[in-house]
Amino acid sequence: MAGRIPKHFIDDLIARTDIVDVIDSRVRLKKTGKNYSACCPFHNEKSPSFTVAPDKQFYYCFGCGAKGNVISFLMEYDNLEFVDAIEELANINGVTVEREQVANPQQERAQAVQIKQDFEVMSQAAEFYQQQLQQAPEKVKDYIKLRGLSADIVEQFQIGYSPDEWDALLKNYGQSRQSASQLADLGMLIEKDGKAGFYDRFRDRLMFPILDRRGKCIGFGGRVIGDGTPKYLNSPETRIFHKGRELYGLYQARNANRGLDRLLVVEGYMDVVALFQAGVTYAVASLGTATTSDHIKLMMRSTSEIVCCYDGDNAGRKAAWRTLENALPSLVDGIQIKFVFLPDGEDPDSYIKQFGKEKFEQLIDKAQDFVSFFYQELYRQIGQSEGEFARSKLSQLAQPLIDQMPDSEYKHAINETLSIKLKRSVSSNKADKIAQAKAKQAKFTSNTSRKVTPVRLAVALLLEQPHLVKHLANMSDSQLQALAKMDEAGIDFFVDLLLFVRSKQNCSAAQILEHWRGTDKEKIVSQLMMWEHHVQTENIEVVFLDSIEKILSLFVTKRKAMLQTKAKMNLISEQEKQEYLALLKIK
Repeated sequence: MAGRIPKHFIDDLIARTDIVDVIDSRVRLKKTGKNYSACCPFHNEKSPSFTVAPDKQFYYCFGCGAKGNVISFLMEYDNLEFVDAIEELANINGVTVEREQVANPQQERAQAVQIKQDFEVMSQAAEFYQQQLQQAPEKVKDYIKLRGLSADIVEQFQIGYSPDEWDALLKNYGQSRQSASQLADLGMLIEKDGKAGFYDRFRDRLMFPILDRRGKCIGFGGRVIGDGTPKYLNSPETRIFHKGRELYGLYQARNANRGLDRLLVVEGYMDVVALFQAGVTYAVASLGTATTSDHIKLMMRSTSEIVCCYDGDNAGRKAAWRTLENALPSLVDGIQIKFVFLPDGEDPDSYIKQFGKEKFEQLIDKAQDFVSFFYQELYRQIGQSEGEFARSKLSQLAQPLIDQMPDSEYKHAINETLSIKLKRSVSSNKADKIAQAKAKQAKFTSNTSRKVTPVRLAVALLLEQPHLVKHLANMSDSQLQALAKMDEAGIDFFVDLLLFVRSKQNCSAAQILEHWRGTDKEKIVSQLMMWEHHVQTENIEVVFLDSIEKILSLFVTKRKAMLQTKAKMNLISEQEKQEYLALLKIK
C-alpha cells in the first residue's frame, strides 16, 4: 500500500458519480417529484420510505434511518469496507485510485500487511480444522451424524474439528516465535505461564468459523464433544474480532436471502446450522454474549422483523429481557421485535427435528409482540401485589425504560397501555408525554432541535446549495472565526461549514458529508440534509441572506453587550474601545 487515498480524489470521485445511477443499478428507483423513491433495500417494507435526492447526492430511509452518500450506499448494500467501496466506485468511473505518500509509509504498510496476514492466518486455521474433520475420531463423525448434519451443510458453514492435542495448530502454523505470537494475538493460542511457549486454545471441539459480512473468518466457536465444559468456547476479543458487533450466521443468511423478511435470534451455533439445514435460512446467534444494542442495530439494517427465540425457563426469559432492554434506544417505526419461548427441554434444533419446519415456523409466527412481553415481564417482577401499590410499582419500573425509547409508534403503544393499566386517561397520558418531549427537546443543541433558528436554517440551505457561500466572499477567515466564538447554539459548526465550502469549488452536499465521515458532525449534516425547511427553491437565496443578516445582527448585539460590560468594569482595551464605538454606529 503506497499510502492513504487523498481527500481530493474522494471528492472528485463523488463529483463524477450520479448516486441515482449507482443505486438504480441495484434497486429500481421511481421518480417522485424532484427526488426518487423505492422500498428500502436495508429493511423489509411494503410502502416506499427510501428517498434519493439527486441535488444533494444523498439517500435517506424514513423507516430504518439508513442514510449517506454513494460511498455509504456501496459499503452497506455491497457489504464493502470503505477502501473497497472507493475501489468499486473508481472502477465504475474507469479511473485508478490515487494514493498519497504518508509521514511514516513503513508503519502504514506494516499495518496493512498485518491486517491482511491476520485474515490469511484465520483462513488457514479454518482450513486446518476442516481437514482435521476428515480424519477425526469416530466419536466426532458419530456426533455429526447424531446431530443430523449433512456434508453440504458442514461445507457451507465450514465446520471443522480441533484435535484432542495441546499443540496441533501450533505445530502446523506456529513454529516460529513470530507466527506463534500472531496466533496468540488472534486468540488461537494461549501463552504458557512464564512465557515458556504456547498451547492450542481449542482442543477436541467441533469448530464453527465466525465470518464477517464479507465472508472472512475472524474468530471461532468451539463446541465440546461429549459432556465437557465449557459447552461452547469462543474466541476472545482481538484486533479483527469484536463479539458484541458480530452475529454467527448473518453472512450465510444474507447470502441465502437477498431480501430478509425476518431474522430469528437463537442461542447456539448448532441451532443456526440445524435450522438452516431444515430450510429456516434466517437464523443468527450472538457469540457467547447477550444480544447487544450493536447486534440489534446490525439486524435492523438487514430486516424489518426480529424474532428472539429462547428457552422457556428463567434463564431464557432473563436473556430475552436483556435483549429487550438493549433494544429500547434503537426502536423505530417499521421494525418489529418479537419474542418466542420454546417448551421446556426443547431448543430450536431438537424442536425442528421433532416437529418439522412447518410446525416450527407456525410457532415463530405466533411470537409475542414487544409491548405485551414488556408488560408481562414487568408484572412478573412485581409479583403478587395488587391495587395502588402494584400500579405505583409498575409506573416506577416502566417509566425509566420508556424514557430510553425514541419517539415512535412503539413508544406511543407502550404509553397508552401504561395509562390503561394505571387507570389514567390515555389523553392525559399523551399530554404528559408531549410536555416531557418538549422539555427534553429544549435541551438539545441546534443540530437535533426542530426549532427554526437563523443558524439552523442557514446551515440547511447551505447544505442544499453550497454555492450560496459566494455571498460571504467579503468576510475574512478571521471575521468568521470571531463569529464562531459567539454564544449561540450551532454557530461554531456553521462557521466550520462555511470555511470548508469556501475552500472547495462547486462542492456538493455528498462531499460535505464525506468530509465529516466518522465524526460527531456527520450526524448533524445527515439530519439537516433531510430536514424539511419548507423554503421554496426560488426563495432559497433570499431566505439564506436574511438568515445571515439575522445572525450578524445577533452577533453585533451580543458583542456590544459584552464590550459594554467590560467598559463599565474598566477592563476594556483601547482596541476593544474602538470596536465598541464602531459597533454603536451600526443600526
